[in-house]
Amino acid sequence: MKFDKFFALAKEAGISESQIQISKSSSLTIKLFHHEIDNYQVNSSQSVVACGIYNGKFGSARTEKLDKDTFQFLIDEIKKSASFIEEETVSELFKGSEKYHKKNVFNKALASVPTERKIAILHEIEDKAYAADPRIKEVTEAMYSESVGESYFYNSHGLKLSQKSNYYYFLLGVAAKSGEETKTGYELFLDCDFDKFNPDELVKKAVKTALDKFGGTQCKAGKYPTVLHSDIMSALLSYFLNACSSDEVQRKSSFLIDKIGQKVASSKLTIEERPLEKNIYFSYFDAEGVATQNKFVVKKGVLQTYFYNLETAKKAGVESTGNAAWAGSKIGISFENIFVKPGKQSFEELIAPIKEGVYITEIAGLGTGMNARSGDFSCQADGFMIRDGKIAEPLNLITLSGNLLKMLQDLKGFSNRVDLKPSGTTVADAYIKKMSIGGK
Repeated sequence: MKFDKFFALAKEAGISESQIQISKSSSLTIKLFHHEIDNYQVNSSQSVVACGIYNGKFGSARTEKLDKDTFQFLIDEIKKSASFIEEETVSELFKGSEKYHKKNVFNKALASVPTERKIAILHEIEDKAYAADPRIKEVTEAMYSESVGESYFYNSHGLKLSQKSNYYYFLLGVAAKSGEETKTGYELFLDCDFDKFNPDELVKKAVKTALDKFGGTQCKAGKYPTVLHSDIMSALLSYFLNACSSDEVQRKSSFLIDKIGQKVASSKLTIEERPLEKNIYFSYFDAEGVATQNKFVVKKGVLQTYFYNLETAKKAGVESTGNAAWAGSKIGISFENIFVKPGKQSFEELIAPIKEGVYITEIAGLGTGMNARSGDFSCQADGFMIRDGKIAEPLNLITLSGNLLKMLQDLKGFSNRVDLKPSGTTVADAYIKKMSIGGK
């Protein structure tokens, strides 16, 4: 479709500047249940978002259609939404960055893997899970999913940007039974290179996760040296990173207000945003057409920057950091491809000095248990005791609570084992000096 027509119609309608973005996605999902294909879905979707300046005011529109009537619909909606704005908010749209760091991250080989091979591997995973241990009574999840995403950006200043990426994952869930106890275990493998997948490793990890939970109990309530599994650390860090949003700072709802250049965490914490890292989360431009950049968010415990879009950057008198993202009909802030510098010790070396502590492997209820303004949190947790530097008996029905900033200030180090998470964060297991554990 020729988008020059959209810009011409917009100008005729009195929209001085305009931009249009098209996002397309397609996916394949295959699920097994009791050795049969239980679900086979092929989906595709698209989203068209346009915005412009009308009478000095910013207006936007969104649709899922892209046909002969789409352009006129978007123009009418831009004018309508701009008319609701009482004050002039945006003087102009972004014309373009001086340089963009384009990379090809689309894996053609993944797209050519036969569906029959994917189904065969799913059957292999399911069979191996049942055979792994007699206590495995059910394979609750055996799923393969792959996705292709495309993004196109055009504006009336002649800027044209596009990118395409793809990825896949295998997910295995098992249920084990011993006596009256039933425990579950899950494992996911995510990548864009199909040849990297190892079915045996996926099965081994999922089964071990379930079996290790048998005999769980509560520990005595108190403050313990605590090691957080990388999944838990990723979840907690997402709230810290949200507090780095300049929008949250400017609305006075962040616990990081006026903290730039200050030590907010242990010197063991270094966080980078790497949107230009060549992996499945690569993105070289944001929702406003600003070139993204790799940057330190926290360096050796010192807060280096907030995340800015054009509007919040203008208010602060700084440059946009390329973190604009659509949030409904408004351009907000986002971050992706977060990398937390790991330690040099193995997991075994990390926990070796702990005489009596707790290793948290699962949490629940963090969404309701976290106060995003203060960083205080409390949630249900499962895990293991650490005794004399070794993983000991399993724990369940305990609670983990604390304050996010205090936790990061008490960070003693990370292990060296890192994985890219579905959240887009690469982080290792973290050792915290002491955290409050609720138990018996």
